[in-house]
Amino acid sequence: MSAKPLTNGGGLPAITGDIDPNHAIHIFPQLLQPLRSSILSYGASLASTLVGYPMDTVKVRMQTHKHFTSYFDCFSKTYHREGLKGFFRGVWAPLISTSFSKSMSVSIFTWTKPHVYESLFGKWIEDDQRNPLWRNVPVCFLSGLVAGGCVSIFACPFEFMKVFAQLEKLVQNKVISSAEAAKLKSASKLRDMSTLRIVRTIVKHGGWTSLYSGFPQHFLRDSLSSGLYYTFYETMKYSINAAMDSTSTMTKSLSVLIAGGLSGVFSWIMIFPVDTAKSLVQKDAVDKIVRKRFGLGSGLLKLANLSSQQKSFYRGLGVSIARSFVTNLVFFGVYELGMTYLA
Repeated sequence: MSAKPLTNGGGLPAITGDIDPNHAIHIFPQLLQPLRSSILSYGASLASTLVGYPMDTVKVRMQTHKHFTSYFDCFSKTYHREGLKGFFRGVWAPLISTSFSKSMSVSIFTWTKPHVYESLFGKWIEDDQRNPLWRNVPVCFLSGLVAGGCVSIFACPFEFMKVFAQLEKLVQNKVISSAEAAKLKSASKLRDMSTLRIVRTIVKHGGWTSLYSGFPQHFLRDSLSSGLYYTFYETMKYSINAAMDSTSTMTKSLSVLIAGGLSGVFSWIMIFPVDTAKSLVQKDAVDKIVRKRFGLGSGLLKLANLSSQQKSFYRGLGVSIARSFVTNLVFFGVYELGMTYLA
């Protein structure tokens, strides 16, 4: 199916516009040209994931552990008990998987968008340049849903590994302080776990399917967030560009930074309760695995539960908004800068 309706039929290009080779400071070899967008999105995601990971650790701990009274309390206690490495616990799995997932998401979205546009508008609109922005909204949302849903299938095991690494220390501390602590066989089990050892522990005590703990919530979160994310981003970028200079087709750096940061904030606010539900389901899975690992009972520690008051679903929202703004600003800033100057 041709992408012509998207280019000439009044739609907006996916993510970024046409590249002007005259602005390029480096040109990819012909062999890598088809992979150019994927390479740039992967590199941009590496940078944004590394920058935002400490805030993600605080977000997950605030969502699942009520004994933290504030963000500062969570930051200070984590640093005091675990040092700086406590904020980067389990970073390797998401550093690789999140970057690859982001690259996949951009590629799937870019490929899907012209087909969605043609399905929705191709039969009724021919070379119509009126109101491309409003036609772009449903196209972006549906294309983002597809991209997010597809990526979640790959990303869920890595997400659970990340949550396991972020929560394992806290869950262990609860186990140690419980009455069942005397049943622990060896304190050596409390040493830090590598990513490979985390995988082995999860599979040994929970089976392979436990890697997909919380998948329904993860699938819903990623689908909705991607749909909203791309819709907000393209709409804001287009609107800001038009307000700054309606005669130019070049993307302005300011519009990229503002749209990139705010799109992540708006989409995250709307899907945050789903993310909290996912974290709580995965926290219970971590609890069960840790208890099996130490030969304890199957009862939950009840650090948090899904029947909590509704406001508990928004614990950690503040730091999550800050993280989302920073990571998306970095991602789209690096990505569109690369798309502009690396042809």
